[in-house]
Amino acid sequence: CLVCLLQHVEVPVPTPSKDELLLKLEAASINPFDWRLQKGKARPILPRKFPFIPGTDVAGEVLEVGSGVENFKAGDKVVAMLSLLGGGALAEYAVAKQSLTILRPAEVSAAEGATLGIAGLTAHQALTQAASVKLDGSGPLKNILITAASGGVGHYAVQLAKLGNTHVTATCGARNVDLVKSLGADEVLDYKTPDGAALKSPSGQKYDAVIHCATYIPWSTFEPNLSAKGKVIDLTPIPTTFCTYAMQKLTFSKKQIEPLLMIPKGENLDFLVKLVKEGKLKTVIDSKHPLSKAEDAWAKSMDGHATGKIIVFKVYGSPSAVKNVDAEACEHTKKATVTMSMSGKLMHAVWYDSYGGGSAGLKHVEVPAPTPGKDEVLLKVEAASLNPVDWKTQKGMFRPLLPRKFPHIPVTDAAGEVLEVGPEVKDFKVGDKVVAMLNPTGGGGLAEYAVAKQSLTVLRPPEVPAADGAALVVAALTAHQALSQSVGVKLDGSGPRMNILVTAASGGVGHYAVQLAKLGNAHVTATCGERNLDLVKSLGADEVLDYKTPEGASLESPSGQKYDAVIHCASSIPWSAFEPNLSPTGKVIDVTPVLSTFWTYAVKKLTFSKKQLLPMILTPKSENMEYLVKLAKEGKLKTVIDSKYPLSKAEDAWAKSIDGHATGKIIVEP
Repeated sequence: CLVCLLQHVEVPVPTPSKDELLLKLEAASINPFDWRLQKGKARPILPRKFPFIPGTDVAGEVLEVGSGVENFKAGDKVVAMLSLLGGGALAEYAVAKQSLTILRPAEVSAAEGATLGIAGLTAHQALTQAASVKLDGSGPLKNILITAASGGVGHYAVQLAKLGNTHVTATCGARNVDLVKSLGADEVLDYKTPDGAALKSPSGQKYDAVIHCATYIPWSTFEPNLSAKGKVIDLTPIPTTFCTYAMQKLTFSKKQIEPLLMIPKGENLDFLVKLVKEGKLKTVIDSKHPLSKAEDAWAKSMDGHATGKIIVFKVYGSPSAVKNVDAEACEHTKKATVTMSMSGKLMHAVWYDSYGGGSAGLKHVEVPAPTPGKDEVLLKVEAASLNPVDWKTQKGMFRPLLPRKFPHIPVTDAAGEVLEVGPEVKDFKVGDKVVAMLNPTGGGGLAEYAVAKQSLTVLRPPEVPAADGAALVVAALTAHQALSQSVGVKLDGSGPRMNILVTAASGGVGHYAVQLAKLGNAHVTATCGERNLDLVKSLGADEVLDYKTPEGASLESPSGQKYDAVIHCASSIPWSAFEPNLSPTGKVIDVTPVLSTFWTYAVKKLTFSKKQLLPMILTPKSENMEYLVKLAKEGKLKTVIDSKYPLSKAEDAWAKSIDGHATGKIIVEP
């Protein structure tokens, strides 16, 4: 049991030599290379000695620099590739060579940075050196095939290839076809279909190069699909690869297979980081695991079905690491949770001190970290999610009720780690990962630390990233309450069939409402902008209308359905547009009610109208939050994230939300 051979240990913090940096690690990325070393695939070369701390791809903060280091200083945020000989990524601290360390801009999260090492560099070298693709688009048109295109290397290879002048065909499993298309692939094959297994281009292309990221596929399958001088770049070569390569060289074959041995270069890593910063290279993260559960990440990688990259992150306590032991023992060392007192600690926060001002009214401040009350938990915020109610509160739409006082730290939706618990808190302990809805009157989400009531805090499993967890709170709870309580949809599918219309279905509430409605026995019609039609269809909508077309503006179902209920997430649609499209007892649930909503509601009630407009005021419940987190864990509820911003750029996230055209949720990460 390779996973069982991982042991959690307490070890001395490493010391950097003259050309090295000591890093406090924030994230590390697992590669198949890591567990193949443990399996003995590179013996006797690697590992050099046991015990061995595995992993090479990291992101973190510089704590100390060697005497010969000139380009970095303590406090710098960096991305680094550690030495293949020494490893060290599955730990709290590690040393990295200056030559393979790159500054990480605020726009690149630690998780994104940590994924770029082996996977990003391998894709880059395969395309630019082995396949001679010019990533500035200046080269001749090339037809490229990428196998296992939803994997760690493959999903980068698709995006990098499309920066060049290429036509990209890709293979992956059926569940990832839409994902790989969204990365830019021109054609995508399900590898389990006959055409996928044969690697045949649907458009009849012959491949100038194959970036082969999958396991063994015989040369006989590649050969008929290659152009006259086509080559296969094998990223995970085995002995037969080298034999075939040698034979083709000896016979002067024009079609060739070429084993790739990646040579990391700092300038290439820097190039990839810049692409991520500019939004030209996106990282797909399969799952995140705390260092205390590194064996779960290890097992996930060995399973071989990850979509994108697997991340290990660190919760800081006493110096610890995970080492690979050359022994049969499988007993894990148990470590006590370290409680950190926050008394007197200052934190970075964003607040506003008067009504109005929009994003320009936000101010960055250093203030004391809050102290939890008797029934509260103190959180280290890992992600916060913006909602329109946040900037509407700043605008003064809820005065004099909200905010209760100035200055006010806004945002209620948060995910993070429990640092302290009040004396009456029984359901949580220090170190727990949670999702929480902060007090609407107090807010507090745009900060490094926040307090949350135990009653509106739920545990967050490793399968649910912090960003996804934070996104669920107001938006998903609103969609859940609108459907299950206001409409009466049974989300287990046991209720009668209903026809549901969801307006603004690509927005925060709307994209959850589509998915939740489909869990019930519902036919879903949805409206959104033209650019999001395919996205909303992929979420499960049966019919999608562009709201700018005549049909979309009239809200008429393409199949002639009359709606039993409308989950109305948009603004400024008059009752006259809804009324003719409703069934005899149809109702419109307005999740962002204005004064006219309440007026129409009252008139409908007074006149005993069977068709009704119902304003909805969210009543959050922890059991509903738990249900939504469970759906997210099981993959039944997906979060669409429009964009992520560091806390230092919170005003940009604020402006994006006010703009009103976000697709899904906007996240701020302290």
